[in-house]
Amino acid sequence: MLNGINLKDEMSNAQLEQQLGVSSVATNPINNPYKNIDKNLLIDETAISDEAVNLYQKEQDVKQFNTLAMSDPEDMSHEEIVAGLFNKGVSDVFSDETIKSLSANQNLMDDLDIEF
Repeated sequence: MLNGINLKDEMSNAQLEQQLGVSSVATNPINNPYKNIDKNLLIDETAISDEAVNLYQKEQDVKQFNTLAMSDPEDMSHEEIVAGLFNKGVSDVFSDETIKSLSANQNLMDDLDIEF
């Protein structure tokens, strides 16, 4: 039975294909975007997925940057957050003491392949 129709009924193959809804499969049907694409065409999305993912990630990065760049310049909440971290004992990564301790850390220098 196919969509409420018994196969015992007399139906031509064309009618069955129309009922099934898939006429062909294409690997990359987007060669010509102005061409009418058959609505019954299955698209193999693996041919376009890597490029589509990269474009989507770039678009999301641009949106996030725009949100940050266009944020309220009067909002100083980030200063309060950083001051709160310093009050809790988190060290300032740009302080002279932190830079001296990092430059004396031999494991870090080995990881960075820096020799003195």
